[in-house]
Amino acid sequence: MTWQEEKAKTQATMRDIVAQVPQGVLVQAEVKGTGTLFGCNQTGPNGEKLHSWTGSATVTVKPGTDVESIVKAIELHYRESRFDVENDRGVFGEYYMQMSPSENNSSFIVSKDSSSQVGVLSWSECFQLPEGLYPGGIF
Repeated sequence: MTWQEEKAKTQATMRDIVAQVPQGVLVQAEVKGTGTLFGCNQTGPNGEKLHSWTGSATVTVKPGTDVESIVKAIELHYRESRFDVENDRGVFGEYYMQMSPSENNSSFIVSKDSSSQVGVLSWSECFQLPEGLYPGGIF
């Protein structure tokens, strides 16, 4: 797959994650239109370095909303799907969950970013860059 196809597939999953936030508490949702390319921890069939498209989304909810319960509801939704789901708490005690489809190496982290925001970080499946494409910059 091309980086454009991986980006589109990853953004579609992020939009699905964002759609799990209840409309009654939603203030604003933004799936960022651009991201970056990062090296993967694996190589292609000829030993070439593979890359992943990474992106993010931010969901702002009404003040007073229990953001952690939203992250937990998203986690519950995806537990009964094609994703392997794990959860933990970050160094500051914030709850987060990570989901990865069992059929590839893409990954999504959904977390409580603040008292009124849910954050989504994403990494696409690894792919080979076309010859001559430098991975630095915005994609």
